[in-house]
Amino acid sequence: MSQKIISFNTGRGYTEHGQRIAAMQLNDGRVVFVDVDRGIRYVTAERCELTQRAVMRAYDYNDTGCEWAAIPDCATREAIIGELEAAARAVQGCGYE
Repeated sequence: MSQKIISFNTGRGYTEHGQRIAAMQLNDGRVVFVDVDRGIRYVTAERCELTQRAVMRAYDYNDTGCEWAAIPDCATREAIIGELEAAARAVQGCGYE
């Protein structure tokens, strides 16, 4: 994938690693993101900025949908999710901007 990915740790204590998230903006402006510590995958319900604050606002207020509907092609979806999960697992430390 050649899309920009952001990754961060919210510092929330869900696991010994905190809460590591990675996100990528789709061509339609929505953002697909993963929370590797809670095993969650989502896409924002509407267009969304690719920022920590915007992603967490969508996450916290359940303004999300299923990544299956946003990315119907299985191979593409799994490639994107795999890349996001790898980026999230690589996050060190905690801290939310």
